[in-house]
Amino acid sequence: MLKTLGTRLGFAVLLYRAFAPSAVASCTGTAPPSGTTVACTGAGIPAVAAQTGSTGVTINVDSTAVGNFARAAQPVALSVDTGSAITSSGNLSLTGGGGSGGARGAVLLGVSSANLLTNASAGVISTTGAFNDGMAANGSNNTLTNNGSISTSGPNAYGMSAAWGQTNLGQAGNMIVNTGTVSTSGSNARAASILGGSGTVNNSGQLSTTGAAGQTVYMQGNADHLINTGTITASGVTAGGTSADAVFSNTAGSNFTALIENRAGGQIISQNGSGIRTLNGNSTIINAGLVQSGIGTAITMGNGNDSLILQSGSVINGSANGGAGSNTVTLQGSGTASNAFTNFQTLLMQGTLWNWTGTGTFTLAHVQTGTLNLTGTLGTSAAALVDAGSTLQANAQTLPQNVTDNGLVRFTQDSAGTYGGLMSGTGSVEKAGAGTLTLAPAAASGNSYSGGTVLTEGTLSASADNALGAASGGVAFNGGTLQFGSSFNLAATRAITIAAGGGTIDTQDFQSTITQNISGAGALNKVGTGMLILDGANSYAGGTTVSAGTLVVGDAVNAGAALGGGGATTVASGATLGGYGSVTGDVTNNGTISVANALAQFDGQPNGAFTINGQLVNAGLAQIGNARSVGNTLTVSNYVGQNGTISLGAMLAGDNSASDKLVVNGGKATGSSTLQVTNAGGAGAPTLADGIQVVQAANGATTDLSAFRLSGGVVAAGAYDYYLAKGGVTNGTSESWYLRNTVPPAPSTTTGTPTGTPPTGTPPTGTPGGTPTDTPTGTPPTGTPPGTPASIQPNLPIAAAGTPPLPSLSPSAAPMPLYRPEVVIYAEVPSVARQLGILQVDNFHDRQGEQSLLSENGTLPAAWGRVWGGHSTLSQSGDVNPEFDGSVVGVQAGHDIYADTTASGQRNHFGFFIGFARATGDVSGLADATPNADVGHLAINAYSLGGYWTHVGAGGWYTDAVVMGSSLVVDPSSRNGIATTTHGNAVTGSLEGGLPIAIGYGLTLEPQAQLIWQHLSINDLNDGISTVTFNNGNTFVGRFGVRLAGHYDVEHTTLQPYLRLSVLRSFGSDDKATFAGVTPIVTTVGQTAGQIGAGVVAKLTKQGSAFATVSYVTNLGGEHQRTIIGNAGVRWAW
Repeated sequence: MLKTLGTRLGFAVLLYRAFAPSAVASCTGTAPPSGTTVACTGAGIPAVAAQTGSTGVTINVDSTAVGNFARAAQPVALSVDTGSAITSSGNLSLTGGGGSGGARGAVLLGVSSANLLTNASAGVISTTGAFNDGMAANGSNNTLTNNGSISTSGPNAYGMSAAWGQTNLGQAGNMIVNTGTVSTSGSNARAASILGGSGTVNNSGQLSTTGAAGQTVYMQGNADHLINTGTITASGVTAGGTSADAVFSNTAGSNFTALIENRAGGQIISQNGSGIRTLNGNSTIINAGLVQSGIGTAITMGNGNDSLILQSGSVINGSANGGAGSNTVTLQGSGTASNAFTNFQTLLMQGTLWNWTGTGTFTLAHVQTGTLNLTGTLGTSAAALVDAGSTLQANAQTLPQNVTDNGLVRFTQDSAGTYGGLMSGTGSVEKAGAGTLTLAPAAASGNSYSGGTVLTEGTLSASADNALGAASGGVAFNGGTLQFGSSFNLAATRAITIAAGGGTIDTQDFQSTITQNISGAGALNKVGTGMLILDGANSYAGGTTVSAGTLVVGDAVNAGAALGGGGATTVASGATLGGYGSVTGDVTNNGTISVANALAQFDGQPNGAFTINGQLVNAGLAQIGNARSVGNTLTVSNYVGQNGTISLGAMLAGDNSASDKLVVNGGKATGSSTLQVTNAGGAGAPTLADGIQVVQAANGATTDLSAFRLSGGVVAAGAYDYYLAKGGVTNGTSESWYLRNTVPPAPSTTTGTPTGTPPTGTPPTGTPGGTPTDTPTGTPPTGTPPGTPASIQPNLPIAAAGTPPLPSLSPSAAPMPLYRPEVVIYAEVPSVARQLGILQVDNFHDRQGEQSLLSENGTLPAAWGRVWGGHSTLSQSGDVNPEFDGSVVGVQAGHDIYADTTASGQRNHFGFFIGFARATGDVSGLADATPNADVGHLAINAYSLGGYWTHVGAGGWYTDAVVMGSSLVVDPSSRNGIATTTHGNAVTGSLEGGLPIAIGYGLTLEPQAQLIWQHLSINDLNDGISTVTFNNGNTFVGRFGVRLAGHYDVEHTTLQPYLRLSVLRSFGSDDKATFAGVTPIVTTVGQTAGQIGAGVVAKLTKQGSAFATVSYVTNLGGEHQRTIIGNAGVRWAW
């Protein structure tokens, strides 16, 4: 543009020099001839007219000159014809009206072509009246320069005009240069007017119009050019359909062009019109300054194919309208486009950085260089093309729906947004901004950009892998988050890297798998409640944080998966880390470490191992097994317990049973942790050797005695309680930990070759209760175990903290088992049930009172009832030496159904009874290797129905036969809170006889004999630890006794007091409770007891009698018993 301007100005100067003046004339009204220089000075200078055809004329008006010209006398003040010059530093004015479009006035005028007209910096030109211009030229290639001041005030009066008039008659190449001030105030006035082709307006000063319909700069013709670095303002109003625009360009032809440059510092402002308006042709507007409209549209373009170029410094206050045609906005340099752009089809970014905050109606945005930051809109039908090396920066709401990305598309998403468009090309996509961007391509094929995805800030959410572009494109983290919107897996061909800024993967509630290696220097953070499976050999070095959900390192078929970068790993509370693979580096667990199929999602998968090649600090849960199948291992280099928990499964049976394990490999276990052990189906069996290993110290590892404790102190299976012990009984096991259910004897200090055989089978029965004996079952070994060098001694396991107190055994003692407390209670059930049966059947006198009272005959002759109660202590020997200590109570009601008396005096009474009895008390015995331990409570209710036949001979002897059936409800509950209920039934039969012998003094001595038979059946039970099966046995009680009775009449009452002494012998099959079908607990049956009792029978009336007894039973041998019972009853004859 500058080259064109210089060319034109040079051409005018050459023409002027060609006709340079050669003579000097005075300033008169005479038209100077060619080559004349006219000097005008002083006040009242005359008008100087141009001589037709003259050239090379120069008119110089100095600063002293003053000229006031009247239009009526001379419409033009100073003029030259061709190739001449006027330079004015004076004060010149033109007044008067009467002009028209074809008859204009002017202060300075170039009549024809190639003239140089200059209003110097001191020059002042002013006009009043219509059509009176300040400076004008009427040919081609004229240059009008204003460095001073020009003002016009009349209608249609122009400050500077070339060609002169309002009609283009073919003039071309004229130039207007303004560095001063040009102002017009009349209607339809112009500050600068170019008519004709290739005209130029170059303004670095001030151009202004204030009149109605005044257009400050007016250009008409082809290839006209405006250069503005000054100020162009229009403040008039629209009138007669003409807008008061600051710049108006009419190319006057559809194929013509115009160029408008508003350069840096330039201002083009219209208060009531457009800042720039073009009409027809193809116009180009370049703006690096300010274009402004006070009514909305700052730039209005015409019907051609127009171009609006915005350069650095561009400010448009108001909208830009491209008009008809195919129009383009081009961005160069840097800046912000904040206004509305309408009727533009193409946006070209050719600068370094542009912020697009406005609006548009484009069909294509082409980013060719630099960065286009798109926070405004481009239009609903816009597509975008991004060239290599350039960047389109937008958000989900502003990015076009169809993007060909061969460079970089950067989403600056500060708030949540969803992008449903399609992105293709060879470029990449970057997620920036703190908000969440959801990529949801409308097409099922997804996005196809192949340059990869970079996450630097905020969250990028995708519900399918192809939302992230072609499968060959990588995913690079440097501070951002990738969120899975469904359960899908990333393509294995994607390279995944984590830079120093780190990366976060959010699974939400879904499950996803990454099979490839994740590399880089950064750290990974796993969030979301779902599961992320890493099946690759990952090498990222920045460490790992599992903030939520589950992070799996290796599934069952990818056990070689690893976090091998060596960074620290942290598991947050509520989160889980686990799998079948390995982690290199220290792990701090405040949540859960879950090994292999211990993960709920991997239930049913094979057992496996999880390895931490570093230190595990466990303040949470280490879930090694799931108890449905055992055999998992968690291997660590060092283990530090911070009151964490280790949960594992074990087949709770005998030595070396299968179990999950914690393996400490070459390091040390310190701190404190609780082991939670779940039985994986073991039925319980004695551990007579090392036990069941649950913590293995490998390759020289050591473990502190305080490192592990067992939850609850013991864990139960079958009949046994298992405790946790450091060390086994064999050499080399002292740093490992085992589950045991026996207390081993102290190791022998004897050296040499061992002799004898070790105990085998079940633990000894019969003597574990009470003080431990030194005589084990079988022959105990002496010396060290077979195959062990004599110099190596076996170990003595050390019970973990929290284990119930255990006895110390001598080297010759047998191992002492730990039976669980419930075993003792269940072992005592048959004995207490039998006791209730015996107390209900009892004997004839305790039920009926006295045989002499049975004197009725007939049907339903008499009824009876009794209540009884007392306290009973029952102790038995056996595997657990159970003892019951509690109360027994009962009530019975009976009725004779029929009674008769034979002629010889023999009496028979047939009857029935119903009864209820209850035993409730505490149970103790051998539990957890502690004799006489309180183990819990036992209650048995018996609901009974029986029948009897009593025969009384003429001499008072009697026989009494009873059969009774009982339904039992058994309610055992242990000190461990284990309570259950089972049922059973019992059948009891009794046959009793007695023969009273009078010995004088009103006394009789009655020998007695009685045999009681019982068959007891207790239903099986399951207390949640094991099944328990009771044997159905038959037992007998034989009684031999003597009763000494008296007979006394007191007024109307007969009293019969008595004393009774008896010896009782019980015998029959031993009781046996079998646990889990494999461990029988035997309790012996057999006792000799003595009984002493006293009673009284009172016949109160002819019909009624009452009786009461008290008795005490104690064992004389066998089972221990202490029972005291009180009994009271009545009999009534109807």
